[in-house]
Amino acid sequence: MKCEFSSLRVPENEEEVDAFDWKSFPPAIANRKSNFFLIVDAASGLSGKLVTWTTFIHGQVEGLIIAEHVTVEESGIVKGVIFCRTLTVLGRVDADVICDTLHVRGQGVLTGVVKHKQVKIEGDGLVTGKFARRGRSPAGRAVLAGR
Repeated sequence: MKCEFSSLRVPENEEEVDAFDWKSFPPAIANRKSNFFLIVDAASGLSGKLVTWTTFIHGQVEGLIIAEHVTVEESGIVKGVIFCRTLTVLGRVDADVICDTLHVRGQGVLTGVVKHKQVKIEGDGLVTGKFARRGRSPAGRAVLAGR
């Protein structure tokens, strides 16, 4: 299935973020027929726009990432902008992020402007920058584990 991504853009305000239809997201439509994901291995790097359903980043990505699920593994480095539902950081991220759920684990480091619904920081995870809660979460507060 070939998808057209040239017109795909990151929502610019809270209303657009809330209205984003992940079920109509082109990789989501393709994923209904076969479960797929993208791995950027430790020896690889990408620059530009990365659009996929689920991605595991072991290498380097610089630019815009639009995906439902993003995991930056221990060896992974991301710089740019990330728009996703779930972001798990075990490596290094220096980016502006819009997500529903942010999970920083192990030695993960996140620096940037982050708009989120839920945050969980475990172990020696480190977050710096500007954080803003989107909407309301059921718990009503961030969860800090291991501190």
